[in-house]
Amino acid sequence: MVVYQARVGDGFREKGLKRTNSYFSTPKEAVTEALALKKKIDSLYKNEIKWDYSEEVTGPAEKMKILKGYLSGHEKSKAFYLQIISTKRQEEFSIVSPIKLKNISSDDEKMMTKVVKLFK
Repeated sequence: MVVYQARVGDGFREKGLKRTNSYFSTPKEAVTEALALKKKIDSLYKNEIKWDYSEEVTGPAEKMKILKGYLSGHEKSKAFYLQIISTKRQEEFSIVSPIKLKNISSDDEKMMTKVVKLFK
């Protein structure tokens, strides 16, 4: 069985952000979690990250970068990114529920649909 994990890469601090021991049974749950982490990092940077929804999804299914963003829209700066990681389930992995968002933008909804289709 495959499990999924959501991560956010912080280009400014050059470190990742994820919820500890958070594995999901479906790609949609992982994308939902990634969007919740995106909201968290957006608030940390006072909504100065400009997310590029026109970028293509990159990487293999094991480490797929689904969305990139740049601080103040400067593409020469290091990118922020949302990433879905898939791996075979091991006994120590516990499946959890994603953080629930109250509302999702139409761009985020389209991106979620596109990513879920890629995993099928």
